[in-house]
Amino acid sequence: MPQCIVIADEITGGSAVGAMLEKNGTSVCSLMNARGLKDPLTADYDCLVYSTNSRNLTDQQSYQMVFSAARLLKSDEVKIYAKRIDPAMRGNTCAETVALLDALGDSDRVAIVVPGFPALKRTNVGGYILVDGKPLQKSLAGLEDLFPAETGRVADLFTEKFQYKAEALHLKEYLKGTENLANTIKKMAKKGVRAIVLDCTSQEDINMIADAVLLSGIKFIAVDPGPFTATLARKVMRPKKVAKQASETKIFGIVGGVNPLISAQVEQLRLEEKVLIVMVRNLELLEDLQRRNAEINRVVDEIVTKFNSFTIAFAVSDNMEINNQLVPEYQEMLLKTNRTQAEAIDIIATAYGQIVAKVLEKRPDIKALYTKGAEFTVATCRELKSMGLKILGQVLPLTCYGEMIDGDYAGLKCVTSASSATDTNTITDSIQYLKRKLTI
Repeated sequence: MPQCIVIADEITGGSAVGAMLEKNGTSVCSLMNARGLKDPLTADYDCLVYSTNSRNLTDQQSYQMVFSAARLLKSDEVKIYAKRIDPAMRGNTCAETVALLDALGDSDRVAIVVPGFPALKRTNVGGYILVDGKPLQKSLAGLEDLFPAETGRVADLFTEKFQYKAEALHLKEYLKGTENLANTIKKMAKKGVRAIVLDCTSQEDINMIADAVLLSGIKFIAVDPGPFTATLARKVMRPKKVAKQASETKIFGIVGGVNPLISAQVEQLRLEEKVLIVMVRNLELLEDLQRRNAEINRVVDEIVTKFNSFTIAFAVSDNMEINNQLVPEYQEMLLKTNRTQAEAIDIIATAYGQIVAKVLEKRPDIKALYTKGAEFTVATCRELKSMGLKILGQVLPLTCYGEMIDGDYAGLKCVTSASSATDTNTITDSIQYLKRKLTI
């Protein structure tokens, strides 16, 4: 029997969730015919996604279809039940959520509603759906809908149309930490709340919500477009030993480039992930050998000392947002040290490669690297005595995933991005990609 059951109201959305679940390393079956619900062929899959094709039916009809399917799929072996909803809230969201709760039969089970889909630039803020920062009704997604939501506020939809008690939790609650969020969810469940609608602006929010729900110990169903369900599955559908190993796995990255685009990517990383960022004073690296070594050792010592409290750490240039004030200092340093710009870049890149080598030597729990820019990737391979990378896949355009071919750290996983990779989420998406690969 599958460990994860997802009920969707149409096949394409359901299959999209299935693709997210497959990324966790689980086997997935997507069905659109009730005949397959009890077919022995589907019993060996880890996840089963069933599409009722009920989006354009009445509330009562869609309730009955979801209820019937859920009763057939109910099993003690299932760890996660999920109701896949449309990112634009099309369909009979409340009726089908109630149907799944009723079919499972637990009066204390709570629907955890997380309408955000950060990868599609769809967020939920203050209970409102925003598409690329705009209210749903003002976006193209809203115009495309045959039956657009009457309001862009998901919280209102549930408090007004949901059969049971529903409440919303907003971003301010997340600032108090995962444990506090877990306690809040637990108290709401004890109060009889059957649906909690949560704000969501990023994958980090989704991670926190998933951790808080699991920590709370409540019975729940996931109600979302897919990312929340996939995150829960990644955390739940693994043996505890594997989960513990994953939580202890470290990722280390270097970003030595100097332009506002890269700066924006680092800032996005800071917002999305709990990450240790240690600034490297690039101008110090261009001074004499003694000062260069002192700066390298300072950065390494800070990373090694503080890494216990983080799973991700980055050594990042202090002058990424190169400006008119900094350019003269840089030019002055080139004149002072009698170096060309190419020579200076090589020295700086080599220093970052040495930082990587020293950090890896002192932190054997680091299982993956991230490097930004050709010079820094080459320098890292050189310092690790590797001839290059075995390419294993593409993360994004201009961003690849691979592993060290040989040298002291053969097999070490690595994501490398070109300096010209323009997406603001390049580094964040790369880290998420590595996390998935390391925990499968």
